[in-house]
Amino acid sequence: MKTSFFSLVRTWSVPWILFSLALALTLSSIEPAKLPELWRKPADIGTLAVAMTAIMLTGGIDLSVGSIVALSGVVLGLLYRDLHWPIGMAAMGGVLAGTVAGMINGSLIASGIAPLVATLATMALFRGLAMALVDGQRIANLPSSFTDFAWDSPGGLPTQIYLLMGISLLFYIFVHHTWQGRSLFAIGENKLAAEFAALPVRRIEASLYILSGTVAGLVAVMQTAYGGAAVPDSARGFELQAIACVVLGGTRVTGGFGSIPRTLLGLATLAHLQIGFSLNSRREFWIPGLNTSFRLDADMQLIIVGALVILVAVINERLAGRRRE
Repeated sequence: MKTSFFSLVRTWSVPWILFSLALALTLSSIEPAKLPELWRKPADIGTLAVAMTAIMLTGGIDLSVGSIVALSGVVLGLLYRDLHWPIGMAAMGGVLAGTVAGMINGSLIASGIAPLVATLATMALFRGLAMALVDGQRIANLPSSFTDFAWDSPGGLPTQIYLLMGISLLFYIFVHHTWQGRSLFAIGENKLAAEFAALPVRRIEASLYILSGTVAGLVAVMQTAYGGAAVPDSARGFELQAIACVVLGGTRVTGGFGSIPRTLLGLATLAHLQIGFSLNSRREFWIPGLNTSFRLDADMQLIIVGALVILVAVINERLAGRRRE
């Protein structure tokens, strides 16, 4: 039975089913015209997830992206408040800080340290540095010319969506239409074989973490502008949500299989699950036959999302095993 079940599962079916259920849950409680305003935060997470996809295709992971967002925002705020840089230059400095943080990650991983260990350490390092630079306090009073653009909705879509679209397009071209991008799949399938094939594995891996840091810096600029302040404790948990988007889209956590469109589908699923959960948090859902009910409170939301990520990860690995046979 298990074999026949998995033989019927197609690579896109499970993410599409989850997305359909999530969207139905959301639309049961809100008008479609009101949805774009709720996409701002998911768009920031999705932008990080797109960069995370390239890393996870190689079998790597970046647990520090949330901390890099916080650190980049703090650098932006300090450059504007203390060094009196023009806000545009300060924003560029924030992006540069994210790039430097990515270079640190890339250097550690290129030296042979496992990505999980390296980015777990820098997650704490960058977050601690962000807190220490401002003594845990936020930097507010940013100019309205800077904050207003993040609140705009040109064409009816939040500004954050346009950043997501731009980053997604660039990474789609890179991952799916360049030889370096195609190398990511080879590295994820068999890193040793990729090295024997004369692929510059360490250089490619290091460049991915630099790109991830740069993207985190861009997200920091957008988030700081939208929030009107640089907050050293911001973006907590963004890295885990970004990974969840990648996995829910069908990309394998061990590398070698996945795509940018899949991650965008995973993002849409997770975003609408969270929006739907939030809108329905006070409703009671009855379980037929058990004569009991449950509410979509915070704990239940974590349980459902965690179970879905495990389910999709297991299916992905089973399908990957069948493809090798």
